[in-house]
Amino acid sequence: MTVAFSWLDSPGSLSPAMRRQLLHCWTDVSNAGGAVGFPLLPVGTGDVEPALAALVAALAPGGSRLLIAEEHGVLAGWLVLTVNPGTLTSHWARVTRVQSALEARGRGIGSELMQEAARYAREELRLDELILEVRGGMGLESFYSGLGWVEYGRRPRALRLAADDFRDEVLMRLPLPAGEGVAAAPA
Repeated sequence: MTVAFSWLDSPGSLSPAMRRQLLHCWTDVSNAGGAVGFPLLPVGTGDVEPALAALVAALAPGGSRLLIAEEHGVLAGWLVLTVNPGTLTSHWARVTRVQSALEARGRGIGSELMQEAARYAREELRLDELILEVRGGMGLESFYSGLGWVEYGRRPRALRLAADDFRDEVLMRLPLPAGEGVAAAPA
């Protein structure tokens, strides 16, 4: 199946229909146990809507961009890429909210999203690296390491999911070598 990617960088670029699909995807992924920002389950669309509204409001060419993957016009997955405006940190960006629609699971959508994010960051934004934080204890480290991401640290017990459930926050990075389209930093 062919996946079509769209990068959106303004609130007005998101159609009402796609916004509804994002809302339902985020709700479904959360309730399926996905590590996407809502540890206290179950959640309803009313719980997720304020987070989605904030995410959409933050879309801007110099800030956050939303990557949408569609199969035949239906949302298959999405993620957020946030660049840094400051000179000291403008060489890297953060990836957040990576998720694939439950109906699209098992077809490699997550891998394709991450590959497209790396391509875009390297070729279009000319970045040196991407970073992300993942919830420990979910097996996510092996997924990302299989795509070239490297663990560079942990925040032990940084995430509290319940009174007796603490998880590490795993810090990962993906180098985007200059030989693959990124301009080398001036000496």
